[in-house]
Amino acid sequence: MISLVAAPVGVLVGMGIALQTGINSVLRKNVVSPLLSSFVSFGFGSILLILLIFVQNEPLAVSTETLSQSPWWIWLGGLLAMFGLTVNILIFPRLGSVQTAIMPILGQVITGTLIDTFGWFSAPQYDFTLLRLVGLAAVIVGIGVAIVLPSLKQRSLKNRAESSLLVWQILGISGGVASGITPAVNAALRQTLHSTSLAVFVPFAIGTLLLALVICCKEPTSWRHLKNALKQPQPWWQWFGGLLGAIYIGGIVLIVPQIGTGGAIVTSLFGLLVGSLLIDQFGLLGATKKPINALQIIGLLVLLAGVVIIQISK
Repeated sequence: MISLVAAPVGVLVGMGIALQTGINSVLRKNVVSPLLSSFVSFGFGSILLILLIFVQNEPLAVSTETLSQSPWWIWLGGLLAMFGLTVNILIFPRLGSVQTAIMPILGQVITGTLIDTFGWFSAPQYDFTLLRLVGLAAVIVGIGVAIVLPSLKQRSLKNRAESSLLVWQILGISGGVASGITPAVNAALRQTLHSTSLAVFVPFAIGTLLLALVICCKEPTSWRHLKNALKQPQPWWQWFGGLLGAIYIGGIVLIVPQIGTGGAIVTSLFGLLVGSLLIDQFGLLGATKKPINALQIIGLLVLLAGVVIIQISK
């Protein structure tokens, strides 16, 4: 797969994540708990991946030789994804929607750049050139214009006296760091297992088990909401968020060797923003219609320019 194909794949799977977010938001309303909706998404994705692995006639188990000879960190994809998810749930009430989006993105972009520059986690290494710096600056500016400025225009200046926000902002960035490491780790896992399907299934299965553990410890009574959601008539597509998540991870592990971890992150972020704005524009998946404004279009164009510059720099 050449980079001319890999970059559009990153955009498409990023748009899929925007759809997954909308689907999971509907599911979350019906099961009440955000952790439970994430568990359903991870669990359903795991089931679909098991079926895919059986159809492909691939072994579902990992050999003890592979476990003993592979680096320990390639198995951390599910844990890292869980940490990023939990961080978003924790910081949203403290920071609001804008900073909850921006802080993890900042962490992802910084982490992806460092991984590309130093070749961490067996990822492809790229020199940090002036052109790459310009591209990264354009990406950050584009994200700021598309997300932050429209929000600031609508925001009232109240409740600004909180002194402990820095801790939550740092936590948000750390969640982005975890999410930024995940593509490189999962791509290395694919190289070790020689299977894209199994490399996607492993973090999904680990994430499902960890979410079940967290729910049992933190919200043991929330399981009854799942039973209620199954009894009531609901949109059939609310259960398919995990499928889009699996497609995202599979797409990312395929394109990381071609365009690097940073390239995979920024292309998927562009797709995520495009998909999110389209959902708002047309009120898809039950979302409230919010017409796209000129600032958001300008931000997307600047972000797109940054993505193109980063790819040219490689």
